[in-house]
Amino acid sequence: MMLTCPNCGHENPSDAIVCGHCATPLANLCPNCGFENPRGFKFCGNCGTNLLTANLARLSNSEQLRRLRGLIPMPLVDKILNASKQIEGERRTVTVLFSDVVGFTSMSEKLDPETVYTIIDESVAAFREEIYAYEGTLDKFMGDGVMALFGAPIAHEDDPARAIRCALGMQNALKRVNDDLVSKHGITLQIRMGLNLGTVVVADIGADLRMNYTAMGDTVNVAARLQSVAEPGTILASRAVYEETRALFEFSELGSIRVKGRIEPVDIYQVLGIKREPGRVRGIPGLAAPMIGRDQEMTRLQRIVETLAREHLGGVVLITGEAGMGKSRLVYELKQWIMHTPPLDQICIHEGSCAAYGQSAYDVFVQILNSLFEIRPEAAPDTRREKIHARLEEMVPSERARFEILPYIENLMTLPPQEREFAARIQHLEPEQLRQQTFLAIRELLTYAAQFHPRILVLEDLHWVDKPSLDLLLFLVNSLQEAPILFVCITRPADNQAAPQLQRIANSLHNGQLTHVPLEPLSRQASVALVEQLLTLANLPENLRSLIPQRAEGNPFYVEEIIRMLIDRNIIRRRNDRWEMSPGADVQSLQVPRTLEGLIMTRIDHLPESTRFTAQCAAVIGRDFADSILFRIAETSSARIDNDLQELMDHEVVLQTFNSGERSPQNGDAAKVAALSADGATVGTASIERQFAFRHFLTQQTIYNSVLVRRREQLHHKIASAIEELYPNRLDENAERLAFHYGESQDAAKALPHVIRSAERAASRFANEEALAYYRTAAELAARIQAPPETRTRILIGLGDSQTHIGDFDTAAASLGAAWELARAQPASPQQARQTAEVARRLGRGYERRGKYDEAMQWLESALREINRDVSSSNAVERVRIYLDIGWVDYRRGNLDEAEHWRLRALEISEGQDYYAEMGSAYNGLAALYNLKGNWHRAIDYAQRGLRVREMIGDLEGTSRSHSNLGAIMLNIGEWDEALPHLQASLELKRRTGDAKFLASAYNNLGYYYLYKGDTTRARELLTTALSHTEKLRDTNAMCLALNALALTDVTDGEFSHAVALLEQSINAAEEMGAREALIEGEWILAEAELGCGKVGRAQAIAQEALEAAQTHGMKQAEASALRALGMIGRVTQNFSAAEPNLHRSLALFNELQNPFEAARDEFELGLLYRDKGWLTEARAQLEASYQTFERLGAAIFTQRAQNALRGLD
Repeated sequence: MMLTCPNCGHENPSDAIVCGHCATPLANLCPNCGFENPRGFKFCGNCGTNLLTANLARLSNSEQLRRLRGLIPMPLVDKILNASKQIEGERRTVTVLFSDVVGFTSMSEKLDPETVYTIIDESVAAFREEIYAYEGTLDKFMGDGVMALFGAPIAHEDDPARAIRCALGMQNALKRVNDDLVSKHGITLQIRMGLNLGTVVVADIGADLRMNYTAMGDTVNVAARLQSVAEPGTILASRAVYEETRALFEFSELGSIRVKGRIEPVDIYQVLGIKREPGRVRGIPGLAAPMIGRDQEMTRLQRIVETLAREHLGGVVLITGEAGMGKSRLVYELKQWIMHTPPLDQICIHEGSCAAYGQSAYDVFVQILNSLFEIRPEAAPDTRREKIHARLEEMVPSERARFEILPYIENLMTLPPQEREFAARIQHLEPEQLRQQTFLAIRELLTYAAQFHPRILVLEDLHWVDKPSLDLLLFLVNSLQEAPILFVCITRPADNQAAPQLQRIANSLHNGQLTHVPLEPLSRQASVALVEQLLTLANLPENLRSLIPQRAEGNPFYVEEIIRMLIDRNIIRRRNDRWEMSPGADVQSLQVPRTLEGLIMTRIDHLPESTRFTAQCAAVIGRDFADSILFRIAETSSARIDNDLQELMDHEVVLQTFNSGERSPQNGDAAKVAALSADGATVGTASIERQFAFRHFLTQQTIYNSVLVRRREQLHHKIASAIEELYPNRLDENAERLAFHYGESQDAAKALPHVIRSAERAASRFANEEALAYYRTAAELAARIQAPPETRTRILIGLGDSQTHIGDFDTAAASLGAAWELARAQPASPQQARQTAEVARRLGRGYERRGKYDEAMQWLESALREINRDVSSSNAVERVRIYLDIGWVDYRRGNLDEAEHWRLRALEISEGQDYYAEMGSAYNGLAALYNLKGNWHRAIDYAQRGLRVREMIGDLEGTSRSHSNLGAIMLNIGEWDEALPHLQASLELKRRTGDAKFLASAYNNLGYYYLYKGDTTRARELLTTALSHTEKLRDTNAMCLALNALALTDVTDGEFSHAVALLEQSINAAEEMGAREALIEGEWILAEAELGCGKVGRAQAIAQEALEAAQTHGMKQAEASALRALGMIGRVTQNFSAAEPNLHRSLALFNELQNPFEAARDEFELGLLYRDKGWLTEARAQLEASYQTFERLGAAIFTQRAQNALRGLD
């Protein structure tokens, strides 16, 4: 075994008596009694003294310090030597730190001396690094303790704060040592520390860099006493230290203790940690002013808030103004007023801000949700989930209601679902459906939250809002009219998509207009008043007094920046609580930049070089930044960065935020600090990631633009790497930041996967414009680095999908066509077959949406051929989708048998699998198909199955369609009372989801209900609304169906000419797009309308054409309706031999289809036919039968007609 020298650490042979390096005795002598103990003895065999601790303590302090001389970082050595020439004989204020390791004695009893020495060396090395990091100096070693000084020989403005940060760092350093100790030896050490502030007189700096000094008073004794009474694991500070640092750190007051030699007791405070929101330490005291020139705007906002509190009436406030006009300051003052004005202080305020870049879709609302759930953005996923669950249980009493909210909120906040039911809801919804569900969940959440307290949602920098967030905002504004929620929207007036849309939406609200609060430039008088309020400087030269308002042009931020520049250059100074001109200040030669950006840069240029560099690094990170990333990229010590950040805060360039995106205090901050300590990071420890923000976006942008392009690229790359290293488990939610920073670094290979992931994340949230932008960037990057074909195909597919979703079908076809060519050129494999089939199917769907059914079917057949090249089960879901899309095109073309075949094949595969979305589509498609065929039993069965599946996966859109199908079927079989709840549920769900695409069908179906019931006025209102929706969406097929329904209403009311005009429009459009169902329906209605106009020949030809088409395509309902039209024509022309069989065939079909209303109409027509023939008995029988059916169903108009016809027989 080797012997380690306790003096120099040299390893010596086991039989050595003295150290071969420094001649220190190695004999195991007891320093207490002199007895020589055998090697390995831990306690003296003569007197029982602990040999390890005694031998360590016997080393002279100078010997230990001499060992450390070679360990001091050279930059610090240079600073100490430079300082030594200046401070000899000076009085210096220092902070003294005493530490003691607890557990050392018990450890030495359990472990061999070599192991103990190793542990001590590691601990001391860790402590030494912390002390040197904050530019303190080691003064003494005391066995297992140290004494350090901060403030001499090197002085800083914040030495007391440095001492505390060092103490916190030493605690964390010992934790790292303990991790190893516990795993290897089951031992834990603790450290206790004492801090005091006082004065010393410096004598000189020795060759060993040790400072010789004389302590004044009890500076050192008090620190030592505090350390001795501290509990293990704690840090105690004197009142002097507390007073200097209380703005930066959390303390607990513990009372007072007696110190030997002092008459007065010493007040003691325990250091708890770093404050989450520090106060101003030095800064610019007195540079503050009340808000100037915004009294009217403030009064308007106050009245709105009072209405919110008193009447629980929300609304929208739009605050606009150019950069620097004081938009954020106005809202800040409003919040302060609310917080200090009972009972308004019960209002809860939640804030979010948009960013110019690197922000994911809905990020502004994620910030608001973080505030609502009291979650720190960097909190661990489990912590975030726990807080969401806990808050939802408080706010939402119904478990069912929570179930409708929770999965979508977790998904939006990038929390993977844990419950199987939640996972199913997210997994099986299309992006558009998921977007709708998310919108609804947020609306319901805010509604519940507002029931406890009124809410104000502040959305800042809306000029940078992403399209999905704007869509959500507009949805909430439109659908939360009754809730006590006030939306405060802050934006610049130019190039702004949010303001006009908010104005348009708000103007349609029944509770009043949007309140627009534009902030204009301050008047010259107000600008002068602002200067005077900020400075209260009597002798300010007149040229400055006039120059500042003149250059500012009414911009408050510019006024403040000029004044800060004057302070930075020491032209004005603070003295005796007043501002004054500095003696000898050269005002005449002062150059004041004419632009705000130039003014900002002038101020930054006058900061120390290190501080400027830190500001530049922070600016490249973004307006909001975390110190953990800054530490990784700035290439300097954490202590230096802490000092630079403090300098930037003092000059009001940056501020420390409570959390990401929150730039000003909130009501309830104290409670938040307590709550947030449970987030996995203890309040006030050095391990907390602190968040900062530039005080103004212009400041960040100006500094960013001052960094050389090449340097910017390097910093962007370092930032991206730091994000990957710091948040390895949160890369997905940071995809947009990584895409931005790697992109700006020009590292295309690194950027590409993150850009693709950002595009896919946007697409999954139906953020189509954002997805499109990312996919375009990905395509450029892929071309630049010649990415693999699979990657380029993936990009082109995403590009095509995004273009399809925004209606740019031609461009989408080009993108997907390029993907097809690329995929087809790859070697054959199951993966290649799936990819080519997927591309072809997407092309087919695109053509189907445009009504180009022939092209659609060609591509879908290609998809089928491709997927048939691989018969493995791995491609089963793609196969199902192809079958469903082919079935849909066949259905649209009127090929019902083929449509039935493909939908049943899709169902064979999907049933028994977890393809719930596809299964639901197949069920709904079959229900609609069998409804058209008149097979009501099967139609109802499949519609009910579809309803259950859609409800299970939380697909409100699909649920609405299932209700619509069931309602239509119930109408057809005469179960009108059962039909109405389904039709109303369908319409309500479509309204809730904002499903504009299928809202028309819901209005259409409900219109038919009222038409059948005989309320043609109500029917016409609903059908006109349906038509309006189809025209907005340019949905030709739905437009044709709405026109047909309106025409049928006109026919019922005897408005035949108007009906003809509507039907000609419908038939022309249906023929052009090949919408056979709408075409045939329009033709048999047109036959009745032309008959009503007296154009018998035209009516005959059209009815015959409709009949043949319906028979060809198996549309039994249309066939029966065309036969009835021919029968009616035969009766009018007295061609009874043709009329009677046509009416009987129609009646037989409608009876087969179990459609009592339509069958009764045939009976009514037969009654009229028999009357005209003079067969009154047969006529009465048919008319009596029709009357009874009409009356039972509640078909008012037809009941009256049948009754009138019967009376005519008497």
